[in-house]
Amino acid sequence: MVDLFLIDAVRYGNGYMLLLLAIGGFLIWEWRSYQKLASFKGPFMAKFSNLWICYTTNTKKQYLDRYILTFSVNSARSGYKRSTWYLGNRFQPDRDHVFSIIDDEAHQKRRAQVAIGYSGKEIDGLEELVDKHVQKLIELITKRYISSESYLCPMDLARKASFFTLDVITDIAFGSTWGCISQDADVDGWFEATDQYMEVAFWVGSFPVVNRLLRIPFIAKAMLPSDKDRTGAGRLIGMIKSAMEKHVQTEGHETKKDMMGSFFRRGISASVAVSEASLATIAGSDTTATAIRATMLFAITNPHVYRKLQAEIDSVPRKETIISEEQAKNLPYLQATIKEGVRIWPPTTSLTSKVTPQEGDTINGVFIPGGTEIGVCVWGVQRDKKIYGDDSMLFNPDRWLRASGEELESMERSLALVWGHGKNQCLGKSIALLELNKVFFELFKNFDFTLIDPSMPWNSNNIGLWLQKEMFVKVTARA
Repeated sequence: MVDLFLIDAVRYGNGYMLLLLAIGGFLIWEWRSYQKLASFKGPFMAKFSNLWICYTTNTKKQYLDRYILTFSVNSARSGYKRSTWYLGNRFQPDRDHVFSIIDDEAHQKRRAQVAIGYSGKEIDGLEELVDKHVQKLIELITKRYISSESYLCPMDLARKASFFTLDVITDIAFGSTWGCISQDADVDGWFEATDQYMEVAFWVGSFPVVNRLLRIPFIAKAMLPSDKDRTGAGRLIGMIKSAMEKHVQTEGHETKKDMMGSFFRRGISASVAVSEASLATIAGSDTTATAIRATMLFAITNPHVYRKLQAEIDSVPRKETIISEEQAKNLPYLQATIKEGVRIWPPTTSLTSKVTPQEGDTINGVFIPGGTEIGVCVWGVQRDKKIYGDDSMLFNPDRWLRASGEELESMERSLALVWGHGKNQCLGKSIALLELNKVFFELFKNFDFTLIDPSMPWNSNNIGLWLQKEMFVKVTARA
């Protein structure tokens, strides 16, 4: 009995000792991390934990003028690596897509495989495809949402923007649309599932410890979404997997002139293509829809901008066809409005953190120790008075027309951070700009928009990407 008691005492004593050692090791690690960056000012809790950034994001507060800015982080030879934050953006636990890969060599290889598909060069009639969906949007509004002096038919512009961008990207990706515009509906509950997924993805990406746990196979299998799920990310993956299966079952699918066909021709397997298609569909539709909503909101609530933009659009001879991208690019105020819309309301505010090289780096005379994660506060950068002037908080497309020389170059470099830079630039940028050029021109050519409740223009929340809805407007037809 005594021997057993002693054995238990030693066993439990060792257990407590191991626990104390683990806690002690964690505290020592945290202290060393703090010491490395003690010279940098910041919130107290942020010195020891990721809880601060999670709490701050949830409060929806804006933190400005508290950053160091460098343009070297994303350059090809900077020595910076992608942080584990990117792993939290996986849609499948055992499958990376081009955005979630952190190994530089693997990332560059995947970019080379998918870049042509995103560029649209192998998609038959890309511009005509976008024209088709712009026309369908115009027809939907004309048929169902035109108001008059005596009749009000509210339209949720936020939802219609989402319907439009999702139809475009699914048509580009799979060669067939999901039909949100034609049905004027959230087909199969896509947007409801997207909102659920984004909430979870934010927490996974913000907590490295959660991220690491979910990379353990048995934990991942038990907790991460499955394509059999009826809600959230699992539902999204299931819908995309179903679309992918239909694509693969099509005769000659590898030669199809759509995005997935391009991926297959460059060695992307069907299982990896599901992850790549998930990225293109979710990120590609949501960010472009945000740019449409925000730019429309700021334009229709700014009389000077509204009048000037419509005047330029009205100066173009009216045609029955959708404006060409080449024509749109030659309209200076339209281009300035697009730039200003993306600047004042970046479609994504994720930190996209990179890790400094082992030898560290010196930025603006300040030494950053090796292994430090550095993120970009895009929202703050786009409101920097040193770059955009004292009216940086104001939506003012004219700033892009009056600036020149070094001032304009500085503004353009800053705006480029919204799209990413260098080896991390958004692959879908050209498609997004094609959509924006056409949809803004056609909407303002054909309709007038008025916010129904200016005191509450929309329901907008940010968790790295934007969750936006209930942007109700009155639409009237223009002669």
